[in-house]
Amino acid sequence: MFRPRLIYYNDAHHYHAKRIEPPASVHKLRQPVDELAGTGADLLTLSLGYGDVYFHNSKVGRHVGQMKEVWQHFIDWRIMRMVEEGKRHGTDQLRECVARGRELGIKVYPSIKTNDPAPPGDERAGLLKYKYGAEVCLREPGPNEWYYDFSNEIVRNEKLAVIREVLEDYGADGIQLYFAGPMFRKDEVEKNIPTVNRFVADVKRLAIEVGKKQGREVGVTAHVSIAERENLAGGLDVRAWLREGSVDFITGEQRDRLLEPTVDARWLADAANAAGAAAYYRPERRIYDERSPRPTIEMYRALLTNLVEQGFSGLMLGYLPWPFATEEHRLLRELAHPDAFARKSKRYLLQPREGDLTPHRVLPVQMEEGKTVRVTVPVADDVESARRDKEMRQPVLTLRFSSYCIEDDIEFRFNGRVLEQEEAEISDERALGIPVQMRKGMPLDAPTGMAAHWFRFKLKRSDVKHGDNVIEIESKRHSKKAGFKRHLNGVEIHMRYTEYVRPEGFDMERVDAYTG
Repeated sequence: MFRPRLIYYNDAHHYHAKRIEPPASVHKLRQPVDELAGTGADLLTLSLGYGDVYFHNSKVGRHVGQMKEVWQHFIDWRIMRMVEEGKRHGTDQLRECVARGRELGIKVYPSIKTNDPAPPGDERAGLLKYKYGAEVCLREPGPNEWYYDFSNEIVRNEKLAVIREVLEDYGADGIQLYFAGPMFRKDEVEKNIPTVNRFVADVKRLAIEVGKKQGREVGVTAHVSIAERENLAGGLDVRAWLREGSVDFITGEQRDRLLEPTVDARWLADAANAAGAAAYYRPERRIYDERSPRPTIEMYRALLTNLVEQGFSGLMLGYLPWPFATEEHRLLRELAHPDAFARKSKRYLLQPREGDLTPHRVLPVQMEEGKTVRVTVPVADDVESARRDKEMRQPVLTLRFSSYCIEDDIEFRFNGRVLEQEEAEISDERALGIPVQMRKGMPLDAPTGMAAHWFRFKLKRSDVKHGDNVIEIESKRHSKKAGFKRHLNGVEIHMRYTEYVRPEGFDMERVDAYTG
């Protein structure tokens, strides 16, 4: 069964349909595939549209423009026009992407969202809600009222019909089940776990049936939370799907809002590998860091190296800045081949807590007189072989503090070895701004503005070990005149190697290669 190197998710509208100024050409309809040409991404998961209203000319479900001809919002009007122009050309977004993917060797799995909260009559409500109304919905007071009730066979059959259409009529290479929103009433979740298991198994049987009929391999994958308890709370028994062979590979999404290169999600990889399947990880796109609001290539390298060690087969990226430029193409090229950057620089950094979402995170942590702060940074690099080959540069440990008092008596230790303050490069900024953009309602337990100090230690090559590295900061004495609170709110281990780089000159950043 196909195992992608790198998956790219396109929701079909934010970075495609909404960007097309009418009239849409066939060339523009192929953009989600064309933009991946020449990268390491070998699977595109393409959303079928809004949760319950599709962008392809579905004969089963409701498509954009059906039952609504006038659109009040500019962006929705653009999407409606894209669908109309596709019809004029005798095609649509999905059909063109599947065909183009086959030409370029990029598989295309339509991504179908299992649920949507739009009420009957809404511009994003599907045909079932128009026909059956509350009968097919959860009918729970509050925000869950108009989600579909998956215990209703009518709902499951309609989803299966849409899946059959895109596999059979459109020739899609597979299907992604994108589990979104509640599927059952709160007091009926546990008893309906077998219902979801049967539904996923039905999708797999359908894929096998279509594949046999058309003489090709048709895959099934699912998109879930990386937190097992969250999946089970929603009725999703991922381990059962894997054990029963209902999915070929699985993607766990990081539902936190900050990317954490040191994340531990091995339960999903273990479950997938034990079943002969594969596990992928979808990271978040934000980082709490003064240098960039988005993760850099060195952070992604650390994340993927860590995940591969846990047994993951790769990443699912999505929502990269668009249209793709040099940095995005670099990500899409490198992150398909983690073994190729084994000895390239990586940044293993810890992220602050995000309220109750991340109880396992320790930062930020207050420093108190007479007490020792201990934090652990796992490093997945094969440091032993790099040292043996003499290809490892001195790693750099960076500690960031908010409201640090330079007159305190502090001792730093790394894996038990005392780091003298005289060894550190110390810098400070009275008015540091962290550029991360958190949306309203996203918790963050660390300040986005502070007075900051950085301590950077060039470690010995022998200091860093494969696995957990322990940093200890002992507050022996605090200045009596400084009554403010001090916090450690940033920790990073920068792994560095003897990479191939352009040489630096005296008065320039680098010397250009001779091209004569």
